[in-house]
Amino acid sequence: MNFPFFARGAGTKPRAGATPLLDLWPDRAHTVESDFNYGLCRFTLDCSCGVHFDTPYIDEALEWRELHVQLAPLADQLPA
Repeated sequence: MNFPFFARGAGTKPRAGATPLLDLWPDRAHTVESDFNYGLCRFTLDCSCGVHFDTPYIDEALEWRELHVQLAPLADQLPA
């Protein structure tokens, strides 16, 4: 199987023949929206797939967003 994993960083290029994730599953793209809830003092992230995540730490929110966007389409391919 060919899994389209990408290395972190802006200077990296995908391997030759690799297909971007959104091209593989355009109808299942996970769009994450983020916001800061001043009442709770927490960063909140909501994905178009219905997943909700909140944390008081900005670095944890950024890491969760990156991981969810890259790994959630792969999890969609697993049998239920």
